[in-house]
Amino acid sequence: MKKFLIPVISLFILTSFSVVLAQNPGTGTQGGANPGSGTQSGGKDTNIGIHLENPFKTGGSISELLKSIINNIILPIGGVLAVLGFIFAGFKYVTAQGDPTKVSNASRALLYTAIGTAILLGAWAISEVIYNTVKSL
Repeated sequence: MKKFLIPVISLFILTSFSVVLAQNPGTGTQGGANPGSGTQSGGKDTNIGIHLENPFKTGGSISELLKSIINNIILPIGGVLAVLGFIFAGFKYVTAQGDPTKVSNASRALLYTAIGTAILLGAWAISEVIYNTVKSL
């Protein structure tokens, strides 16, 4: 299992980054000079106009920040890992070809994946209950 996790995590990290292109506000053009906005310096636009938004978009309270972290970071990553775990367990079943030791290893991988998924969903449910309780106070 450890031999499988390192390449999967590395692949996930490498593919999770995306290319970001700077876009001048209001024009729809990417890069280059934009007449009428920014300061002209040697024919080039020096005002790039990049606006980064807060990915959590919380109102400022700790409970909203924690809920946002769980919903926007932990659950998507955990969900992807759970699906990959189920696929890996199924692959182990297929490659076992009736060998009892390999079938028991595949069954154990499936059991651990199911337990991990249950813990992930249980943590989400508990966090929702706590968030709603604190919010109602």
